[in-house]
Amino acid sequence: MKRTLTFPKPTLALSCLVLCAACLGERSDPEATGRAEAADLFSAWPGDESFRIAAEPSLVVGSDESLPLGRVSGAVFFGDGIAIADVMSHEVLILDAAGRLLSRHGRKGEGPGDYMNLNSIARHADGLVTSDAFHLRITRLDASGRYIGVTKFEPIPYQMSRIVGAFGNSVLIEIWEMGWRGDRLPAGPMEIRQPVTYRIVRLSDGEVVFEGTRPGEERWALREVYNDAGNLASSWEPVIFGRTAVSAVTDRYAYLADTDSITITRYDEAGTPVEVVSFEQPRESAEADWVRFASDTLRANEFRSERLLEDLPARPTLPAFSAMKGGADGLLWIREYPDPFQDQVVWVGFSEAWERKKRITMPVRLHVLDISEDRVLVQAKGALDETLIEIYPIER
Repeated sequence: MKRTLTFPKPTLALSCLVLCAACLGERSDPEATGRAEAADLFSAWPGDESFRIAAEPSLVVGSDESLPLGRVSGAVFFGDGIAIADVMSHEVLILDAAGRLLSRHGRKGEGPGDYMNLNSIARHADGLVTSDAFHLRITRLDASGRYIGVTKFEPIPYQMSRIVGAFGNSVLIEIWEMGWRGDRLPAGPMEIRQPVTYRIVRLSDGEVVFEGTRPGEERWALREVYNDAGNLASSWEPVIFGRTAVSAVTDRYAYLADTDSITITRYDEAGTPVEVVSFEQPRESAEADWVRFASDTLRANEFRSERLLEDLPARPTLPAFSAMKGGADGLLWIREYPDPFQDQVVWVGFSEAWERKKRITMPVRLHVLDISEDRVLVQAKGALDETLIEIYPIER
């Protein structure tokens, strides 16, 4: 079964297919279609809702000694305020819109509601879910932050994981490896693609209802070199080129993609792939910028490797996009891929019907955690390298 959605110009055309088993794992190349160049997904459209964020945050959490933050593993808009997961204090902090502390949940320990490695947080219906990578369990909290119960999930040995988001009776978990792969042969630059695994897990019983793997972060670097004893003798900093797996969760669906092209698979809470949507996106030339960026990065970090720079197989184009996020406003947000010297970046919010609803421009440097109707939630660093959570109003 196939259906095609069309929109009046200049809104982008996109095709929406019911997913078959053969579609899984296929890679889309928007330059191989032979069609005329598509409109830029991230450019303004007539009558669009184009916004910017304010120059300064309206709220900063973590700069006041009365409420310091340790190592934050996530934060989301929650009701009128925010909820923050702090790994160091083993707590979930719930604050009101003015940044006043309303409640704390959790402590270091083994019991129900305790944490040893509070590694992620997400909204769920009228409450929250958190993940503990040590206990391998998901903790459910109500709208006041009170403990409801836990769900155990399968062990993930020697790997890292986090909750991307919760929807219905399920959560989407992202699993990845630390470090980067090499082999025992000293050689020139190589491509590294660390795989990323996604699981959809039922909250009611912890059953994995979907598991799939996508290519991970792509990096070019000198290979690791091992000595005769099998120990690592030397390695070089990788240069990250940005093509990676991305994911998001809205109220009803999980979304998986990778940044080689804007081809997004939508899954329901039962782990069923319900559709694939592809956007045609023009590719920006990037090779000269990438080489210059790599050179500047290596020099800034006092690395010296003429061979790396000479043999650097720089990609000729930028990735199609760089991130996805399910916002507190119910939209699926997609972030453009900035070139290495761009200081502003555009996020575009989509409805479930794939209508472009809103467009926000903000500084590239911002690490966005959540987006609501009128605010953006950001994780930042203070002057003394302390962790901060900031809220920026959205303005026209």
